[in-house]
Amino acid sequence: MTRRLTAFAGTGAFRWWIVAAFATVAVVAPAFATSLTIEFGGDVHPGKCLPCHEDYATVENPDYAFTHGGHLTHQCTTCHPRFPHTASGTDVPVMRDCFNCHGLYHGPQGVIAGAECESCHGDAVESLRPASHRFDWSGVAHVEPALAGLTTECSMCHAESACDSCHVAEGVAWSPAEPMIYNAGSGCIACHGSPNLRKNTPDGLVSFHVTGLEDSAHADLTCPQCHIDFGYAEPAAPTKLWYVNVGMACADGLCHDHDDQVEAYAASVHGVALAAGDYGSATCGSCHGGHDIALLDTDEARTALHFSGEAMCAGCHEDRWDSYDDAYHGAAYKRGADDAPSCWDCHPAHDALPSSDPKSSTHPARLAATCASCHQHADATSSFAAGAADTIHKQEELRAENPLHKLLSTLPGSW
Repeated sequence: MTRRLTAFAGTGAFRWWIVAAFATVAVVAPAFATSLTIEFGGDVHPGKCLPCHEDYATVENPDYAFTHGGHLTHQCTTCHPRFPHTASGTDVPVMRDCFNCHGLYHGPQGVIAGAECESCHGDAVESLRPASHRFDWSGVAHVEPALAGLTTECSMCHAESACDSCHVAEGVAWSPAEPMIYNAGSGCIACHGSPNLRKNTPDGLVSFHVTGLEDSAHADLTCPQCHIDFGYAEPAAPTKLWYVNVGMACADGLCHDHDDQVEAYAASVHGVALAAGDYGSATCGSCHGGHDIALLDTDEARTALHFSGEAMCAGCHEDRWDSYDDAYHGAAYKRGADDAPSCWDCHPAHDALPSSDPKSSTHPARLAATCASCHQHADATSSFAAGAADTIHKQEELRAENPLHKLLSTLPGSW
């Protein structure tokens, strides 16, 4: 071959062959280079991996058995919120991220994925024991470290029985202050942080994308603190309806000291109905919201709360909201008058009672005091309250019964 090319090199034909070869490279090389251009950043999807990894189904690692193929039902961003290859190296998901799904009891859907260590790690489990672990804890200070990481570290692999195996033998009486259920923090956002998380329902396409947490009053809470039946074990939830359970999570006292409000709610028309099994009744979450609940530390936030009557109450009391249209109260409130009363200025939020109850703020015997709570009516009397009460929610009926209105309604072009 070498002799043939040497003999051919002196000919003009060879010079033209060289030119043609370089021209071909000049045309093909840019096209080839463009096909390997990889975008660093943005959403992670298979198209960004395929140029270098034609078969990325199996990942070779001596510490665990993992396949991308076994996770095809999940978006890449579930495990890779950022593009894994960077200038400083490859960002591999840590084991904690696995528990975003593994062992998670997802409410009515049951356990999403198993959490048996050997399923992924096989015989390598023992070699992966953390350096902080010992086979014999006796005589070693371990109470404070255990309590500090009870639900965020220890419970990842251990149940309370693991502690009891030693405590019982040593005659130590101990029980955790809170259930030993693993808490992966806000790992739920691995899925619920995606705007593409949607589900077809009888009411149409519903989004399960969670937004607003970063700026809310709940920014420092973990998901299972409110979603008590979405845990890493199957806890005993108060009801089988997740939205009722999460709506009443505020009442368990783990986050807030709401004893007075909880006691008032339990005796209210809402609390009594819920206790009787009416799960359409308002819970804490029905009024206060959840993911985007605001801190009331600014005038803007307090004003927004004042004018949230429609969002809080109209969903259940649409007729009462629509009829709240008298000039001095409802109509003024809906136009944005700061001094116009919201629903809960007359109907207390936590201890709302039927108007037939003598303790109700709208009971005839207490109406005057309710009206007097506003500075405009500080001298309100029972007769004033009795005469004015019907004007607030019954404007339409009063107009229909007004003789002058009846007369005018018979005239051509009447109003």
